[in-house]
Amino acid sequence: MSRMGAARGLLEAARRQAARAQPRSLSSGSAAVREQQLLTETLTEWERRLLDRLVGGLLGGQRACLAEAITLVESSVKHKKLLAQLLLQRVLTFQREREGPNGGKPLSFRVGLSGPPGAGKSTFIEIFGKMLTGKGHKVAVLAVDPSSQTSGGSLLGDKTRMTELARDMNAYIRPSPTLGMLGGVTRTTNEAIILCEGAGYDLVLVETVGVGQSEFAVADMVDMLILFIPPAGGDELQGIKRGIIEMADLVVITKADGDFLLPAKKIQAEYRSALRLLRSRSKNWQPKVVYTEHELYMSS
Repeated sequence: MSRMGAARGLLEAARRQAARAQPRSLSSGSAAVREQQLLTETLTEWERRLLDRLVGGLLGGQRACLAEAITLVESSVKHKKLLAQLLLQRVLTFQREREGPNGGKPLSFRVGLSGPPGAGKSTFIEIFGKMLTGKGHKVAVLAVDPSSQTSGGSLLGDKTRMTELARDMNAYIRPSPTLGMLGGVTRTTNEAIILCEGAGYDLVLVETVGVGQSEFAVADMVDMLILFIPPAGGDELQGIKRGIIEMADLVVITKADGDFLLPAKKIQAEYRSALRLLRSRSKNWQPKVVYTEHELYMSS
C-alpha cells in the first residue's frame, strides 16, 4: 500500500464516517441571548473592544486572533473566563446561522488521532494535512502535549514535526499542555475545536498525548477516532481489551515495512478478528484495520 494510497483510503473512510455523524448541539434560544446581553453589560469598554476585535478577526479567518482566542479560553483567570464564555457564545451563534442552510448539520469534520508515544501520529498529520490542504480544505491541528508531574511544564514540541504543514496558509497548528488533565486531551480542547470551526477550518485534527487503553476522552469530541499502533503493538488479546480499542473507528498499524511488514500483517489480521467481537458504535460503520509504511512516510 503506497503512502498516497493509504492517505486517500483514510480520507475516503472519513467521508463515509461523516455520513453517521450527528449534528452537534449549539446553544440557542432567547434565554441564551438574554444571558449574553446581561454578561456583556458587566464588561468594561476595553473588554468590549477586545471581545469585538477577537470575534471579528476569528470569524474573518485571522490566525492571530484565533490563537489569542484559544489562549483566552485556556486561561484560568476569573474575569478572562467571562470573556471566553461570551466569545464562545458569539461564535456558536455565528455557527448556527451559517449551518442553517445545511439543515443544522455541521460544516466541519472532526478527527481524533490517538495512540502510544512514537506510533507516528505527528508524521501522519504532516502528510495527511498537506494532502487535505492541497485539495482545498482548511485544516486545524490541535496537538496535546503532556505536562510534567513535577515542574508542571510542557515542551509543546509536536509542531516541530510538522514543519511543512506549519508553513501552509490553509493550516493552523496549536500545541497545548494537558496541565494534569487525564484522558489524552486538555480541559479546553472542545472549546478550541469550536473556535477553529468558527474561523472557517472545515477539518479539525485532534492529536492526543501518547495514551493508554483507558484514556479516550477525545472520542466524545470528534466524529471519527483513529488509533495508531506500532507493529509490535500486542496480539489479539490486546485488541479484545475494552477501552480505547472499542472506541476507535479506524486502526492504523504504522511503520509496516522491512522486518516489520510481516508482524504488521499478522497484527492487522488479529485486530480485525478482535474487532468482530466488539460492538460497533454505529450501525453504519464497521471499524477498519489498515497498515502504512514508515519509509514512504519519511520520503514524502
